[in-house]
Amino acid sequence: MFKKIIQQAKQSAVETFKLLWQFKWYILAYMPVILAPTHEILNPPDADDPILNYEYTRGAWNYINQEVYIGSMKNVLIELLLLFLIGTSNMRNHPLLAKFIFLFPLVALILGTVVLIIADFL
Repeated sequence: MFKKIIQQAKQSAVETFKLLWQFKWYILAYMPVILAPTHEILNPPDADDPILNYEYTRGAWNYINQEVYIGSMKNVLIELLLLFLIGTSNMRNHPLLAKFIFLFPLVALILGTVVLIIADFL
């Protein structure tokens, strides 16, 4: 009985790793997206840092002060981890959707950068 449970657990682990291996590039592309807010939480700007200026950052609400900035980065990290879990839960039955979910933060970052550049020219 105990050997059967261990054998099933090993088989399940092997199948899971094979499935994750098929998405390795998408998961690796997602890792910097997770690491960026983690770095900001662990190394926040000083309380008197000039970047924490509402007018300097074009009215971004999360740059009001250091506490709000750290709280907003925690929220971003939670949202990204939940998005990662949604992507991993769709890998088996909906692989195209899972790939889109893994690449979505990078696409949103690129499109947001393009919008900011275009807004500077207008």
